[in-house]
Amino acid sequence: MAGRAAIHPDLVADVLVASRRRCCICFALSNDAAEKKGQIAHVDRDSSNATRDNLVFLCLDHHDQYDSRTSQSKGLTIEEVRRYRAQLDRFVAQSLPLSDSEIARALLASLDRPAFRTPFHQESSLPWFRAAISEAIEAINTGNTPYGSHLGSKADLRDPAIREALDGVVQRLVALRGGFDELVRRGEIRHCGCQDADCPVHLLTPEAVREMDRRRHDLLIAANEVDPTFPVSFYDMA
Repeated sequence: MAGRAAIHPDLVADVLVASRRRCCICFALSNDAAEKKGQIAHVDRDSSNATRDNLVFLCLDHHDQYDSRTSQSKGLTIEEVRRYRAQLDRFVAQSLPLSDSEIARALLASLDRPAFRTPFHQESSLPWFRAAISEAIEAINTGNTPYGSHLGSKADLRDPAIREALDGVVQRLVALRGGFDELVRRGEIRHCGCQDADCPVHLLTPEAVREMDRRRHDLLIAANEVDPTFPVSFYDMA
């Protein structure tokens, strides 16, 4: 078995939103549809498999039981949990429609990643950085992510103020991409000069670092205006 794979924030948001933090085992076995404190579990018990279909939200007790050897020997099977998850999904869709704030929070999960919250001089791959901007624009506009999950859509929002605020976030993302491209054009962000066209190493001027950090800070503030729980600070890299 390979090592544990990090779960992308978009997938985390998708699992939490889809379940509304309800445990599918509690729901199926005890008819308990209450919100729970819990964790995201791997359905096949393989922590290296972080695909959407392999993730499920379980309460703390059932997560411990499901991952334990004792639980496995008692026959809590993979297919059983998949079916319990499907039953919960149907219940949630019928009985717990998403609020506008929940949709917006799920869409903004695409911004909680190093491309937007790492000090720019510590960015490890500028080609991936630019790609992350396009992915975030697509996720917020449509709800679709590169990981095959769907977070709801901006079109599903009923509150025009929240929709307008999300439009402002997208505008800042577009401006961030345009600012990046302009800095590349001016040579303030440039390739290191090696012969490898795919090399991620670039040289940055202090002015480029300041501008990109400022633009991303403005982006985080705009996201926080949509969802006050969204953090506005860069990751602590100390």
